[in-house]
Amino acid sequence: MEEKRTIFSYLSQVLIIFGVTVLCMTAFTYAFGDSAREISALYRMGGEGIPLEIIPELLLLSVIVVVLQYLFFTDRLLKKMPVNARIACMVVCILAVVCGFILVFDWFPAHMWQPWVLFLVCFAICFFVSAGISTLKTRIENKKLMEGLENMKKHWEAENEKTD
Repeated sequence: MEEKRTIFSYLSQVLIIFGVTVLCMTAFTYAFGDSAREISALYRMGGEGIPLEIIPELLLLSVIVVVLQYLFFTDRLLKKMPVNARIACMVVCILAVVCGFILVFDWFPAHMWQPWVLFLVCFAICFFVSAGISTLKTRIENKKLMEGLENMKKHWEAENEKTD
């Protein structure tokens, strides 16, 4: 059953994605900041923190990700596209947007292959962790729904036995 979405639902998604992104950036800054200081605007401050101009860029990226989620996972635009195709298209679009941010905001040098490989590895890890969490959440919700359905069936059977 699909819940009714409000602007607050989307805003909370943006803030969740933004929060997780900032937490990841903080961890990466702590781990790699000093060694990447010279090559990446993201780590310009070394292990001291995330540069302030990066924060609104990450917020904008979070907004775009939620807009892409809306476009690919509501039936208003893509009614006939299978779920796996929607996921694949959304991931490709997010990847393209992040690559655009990397180039436009000069997050790291476009001519170096090492940052691109690290970015793709991090992107893949984040995607698979996110997919795993989503799958787990869906399984838990489905289990609760099945338990509720079983309880309702038992209740209806008990009601029918009383009337017979």
